Amino acid sequence: MAITDINGKKILFFSPAFFKYENIIANKMQEKGAEVDMYDVRSVTSAIERAFLKISPAIFKNKSQKYYDEIIEQNKGKDYDYILIIKCDMTPANILKQFRTEYPNAKLCLYLWDSVDNIPGITKKFKYFDIIHSFDMNDCEKYPELHFRPLFFADQFKKTPKPDKEYKYDICFLGTIHSDRYAIIKQVQNLAEEQGMKSFWFLYLQSKFIYFFYKMTKKEFRNVSETEFSFNKMSTADIAHIVDQSRIILDIQHPKQTGLTMRTIEMFGMNKKLITTNQSIRNYDFFRASNVAVVERENVKLPEDFLKSQYEPLPVDIYEKYSLESWISEVLRDF
Repeated sequence: MAITDINGKKILFFSPAFFKYENIIANKMQEKGAEVDMYDVRSVTSAIERAFLKISPAIFKNKSQKYYDEIIEQNKGKDYDYILIIKCDMTPANILKQFRTEYPNAKLCLYLWDSVDNIPGITKKFKYFDIIHSFDMNDCEKYPELHFRPLFFADQFKKTPKPDKEYKYDICFLGTIHSDRYAIIKQVQNLAEEQGMKSFWFLYLQSKFIYFFYKMTKKEFRNVSETEFSFNKMSTADIAHIVDQSRIILDIQHPKQTGLTMRTIEMFGMNKKLITTNQSIRNYDFFRASNVAVVERENVKLPEDFLKSQYEPLPVDIYEKYSLESWISEVLRDF
């Protein structure tokens, strides 16, 4: 694949706030010589508003309109080469039309790092973009407008394998608690304890409001103390540090997703073994049974040979394909 040269290009970039990955992407584009104006793709930021956002983005229609009108006013007269939008769950359709008028030379690029079914109304916006990529292989088969491009690992997660390294933790999990994640984590925690494995668990919830909501609506939360969770995000540097000290990483994708999470790709950047609930991982070019144990959500079993074997390093071309630099080059490329 030819590398997209963005040196000297002007990019208007919209992304959800997600563990500072939006900053990592913007910084990498600037490192490659681009001039980047970055904004949150969402007009809402509080935990309660984000909870309502999951129900319907239309609730915030007027707020989003005003939010984007102000951004366009701030950037009047700028001649952008690219407008890159991630997810696009709160960008009004008429704003996408207006981008065409305000920035006639800009190529509109959409990247979906969530599945289509999890983004209300997104299919109606496809027609406004020049190119659309998705991390979800099944969505790409279902919608011809989508081009398949998995997520990436940032530079912080690029590590050289060390076969003789001694690890502080045998297994770890770091991530947001949603859907059935907590129930699966408890299964793995029990199995790890039975195996005498050293472990590290970082269970993040966006707010105590979410905790009490789950406590009222999820049976597995009935007797769970809030001390099991963190209500403050862990930095990318701290995540990378814990992962570096761990031999095996637990990955649990949303049950409505088949695309691989950011955490999954990062683990291959760091040459880590992975336990995952995502059955579709078998279809990827980096899949090796010695590196990945695919488990059932309701009946987790940890194969003994997998737990004891070493990580099998990937070929260089496959490894580099999943770097952030390759991701940027592909989502902005011309066909």
